[in-house]
Amino acid sequence: PRHKLALVRALQQRGEIVAMTGDGVNDATALKAADIGVAMGKGGTDVAKEAADVVLADDNFTTITNAVAEGKGIFFNIRNFLAFQLSTSFAALAMESVATVFGLPSPLNAMQILWINIIMDGPPAQSLGVEPVDAAVLKEPPRKTSDPIVTRALLTRAVSSAALIMFLTLTVFSHELDDGHVTRRDTTMTFMTFVNCDLFNAYACRSSDRCFYEISPFSNPSFLWAMGFSVVGQFAVIYFPPLQAVFQTESLSLSDLLLIVCLSSSVLFLDTVRKKFLQQYCSDSWKGSILRKLRKKKRGVYKNSKKRDGKATGSSGRRKHCSSKSGKTPVFENGGKTSIRARNVTTL
Repeated sequence: PRHKLALVRALQQRGEIVAMTGDGVNDATALKAADIGVAMGKGGTDVAKEAADVVLADDNFTTITNAVAEGKGIFFNIRNFLAFQLSTSFAALAMESVATVFGLPSPLNAMQILWINIIMDGPPAQSLGVEPVDAAVLKEPPRKTSDPIVTRALLTRAVSSAALIMFLTLTVFSHELDDGHVTRRDTTMTFMTFVNCDLFNAYACRSSDRCFYEISPFSNPSFLWAMGFSVVGQFAVIYFPPLQAVFQTESLSLSDLLLIVCLSSSVLFLDTVRKKFLQQYCSDSWKGSILRKLRKKKRGVYKNSKKRDGKATGSSGRRKHCSSKSGKTPVFENGGKTSIRARNVTTL
């Protein structure tokens, strides 16, 4: 038992998250000391079950693998959720601030801002939390306890998306504001532009690495329902007379809607540029992919070195097997000189 406890504490001192499995009384101390103690539900003792944090009901280690995959998916979905929420909040705050600094009237009224924060952001943001686990996420190395949820790459994505949304919304607002007086059409066009940018941004935030055309639109039914609810609600606010009176909006023509969709879809273009050409600045898993490539390269070098174990280069330039008289440590001859090396020597 003390050896198991020593292993757990040694790994914890390195900043690792340690999971310990056990089924006997002698495993109780290590199960209690580990960050996640996993006891066997069928063959485990009552002492082990009481000391553990998780009881494995089927005693199947595949269940642990599935749980780890689900945990990784939840963590990365939280990051995607934050990227979406932060970009929307930054865009709304920046838009109001810029309009105030330049002496422009408020692009949105209070009811429209409330609608965006509660109705338009709520369902899509919640559905991002149940996004299916991406295969690339499962290949990520274990994260440390000190790793932050809000990373520099996440903030870069959020700020860049917010800047584009703010620019598009203020461009439409300034274009519609011809006579200097805010009309219902002005706020409706601005309102619709911001909401459409928000919906396209939500789709882009479904993954931090894959582009929008690489994500199946049917892989997350909750997201489809949330987007459908948001679109129907937005059209009701624009075209339903009782809601028009509440939100101070008016009906838009088909050409207006097409213009807004074309402008707001540029959010997807920005997201594609980030994920294809700016991964080192905008991707949370970019470093992980580099580490995986280095590990593969090291494994390849190690395999090649094993093939050369016990071989040496003689004076004639040909490789041959050599061994010491005792037969334990290999002796290598090179140019008439004899040298003794360990068994895993790759060069002389």
